[in-house]
Amino acid sequence: MPRRWLLSLLLALLPSVARAQARPVVHQRVVGQLGPTGVEHAVALGYRADLGDPRELLFTGAHAEVGVVNYTSPIYSISGAYLEVSPVAFLSLRAAFTGAEVWPLGTDGAGYFASQDRSLPSLAGADASHASGWNVHLTGLLQGAVPIGPLRAILWNEVTFEHVRLGEAPYHFSARHDAVLAQNDWVISSWAMALVEIPLDVGLVLRAGVYDEVRHVPSSGALFNQVGVMAMLASEQPVPEVGQLLPFVRAGIYTNHERRAGDPTLLLGAMIRYELTP
Repeated sequence: MPRRWLLSLLLALLPSVARAQARPVVHQRVVGQLGPTGVEHAVALGYRADLGDPRELLFTGAHAEVGVVNYTSPIYSISGAYLEVSPVAFLSLRAAFTGAEVWPLGTDGAGYFASQDRSLPSLAGADASHASGWNVHLTGLLQGAVPIGPLRAILWNEVTFEHVRLGEAPYHFSARHDAVLAQNDWVISSWAMALVEIPLDVGLVLRAGVYDEVRHVPSSGALFNQVGVMAMLASEQPVPEVGQLLPFVRAGIYTNHERRAGDPTLLLGAMIRYELTP
């Protein structure tokens, strides 16, 4: 079972995290999107321990972290536990097991929409209902930076394998994935960025460039893609309690989608990492 598998990983990591002088950390993210419309607040509370010698470039930011996480929007709440290991600066691996609750709001497109087949069900508010389930997330991240004079080129690619189990109907429309999924289904996502980092002040940089996001549902063959431009302002430790503040914006267009091909999309958000003292 996924729950037992993740619990075993958490228990195995806890002793090594304790020996490495773990410290509490809090990650917060707020995003709002148009095309499709949605908002989400995410918060993770964990214990983080540095790995390797932080004075060596290879181990810059290397860490192990374990904790609990919650994602909440007006129509769902997803909560559970996660384990994250970054053995070297350019690689991060993450596993999470979460329980999910989805509920209706009485408006179109908000809630759990059951279907007996792969076709898009009615998204009328009157047809929405409540559903429960669980998710497993397995994520790998590769990142790197290449100096270019006073600037840096930032390359970043995250791939996620997500297993979704929701409701009792054979199929349902997932607003979070903007796709029709089976009761038990896999979703594979890839998000890549190529950015230029421009220093503005001590501890303050502007990153701007392009992104490409792909989402694939192997069981149905559905493939969604969007590309565009994005920018973020990264402030390192603006106050002692905040390790990083990162507001961002991205604007793109769907190049491949069952219903949205050619449509624009806009995402606004901010990420905050709090560094706390035990």
